Amino acid sequence: MRCHWEKLGVLDPIYILLSQGLTDREIANRLNITEVTVHNCISWMVHLLHFQTRAELVFYASPAQRAAWSFRAA
Repeated sequence: MRCHWEKLGVLDPIYILLSQGLTDREIANRLNITEVTVHNCISWMVHLLHFQTRAELVFYASPAQRAAWSFRAA
């Protein structure tokens, strides 16, 4: 079952902008959505991925981390 944010189509853009280190306000401004929506979506991702903090999600989403994972998989 798709979550509310998947239906809105904001999960991927928020995840990408989060990986770039943007704040909730900066993400909201870029996507023309509310800060509350961004905050709730990020909180949902943290919960879904079983992280304790937003920082863990940012690290997980960071380009350096993705490069490390693709290197290991090769």
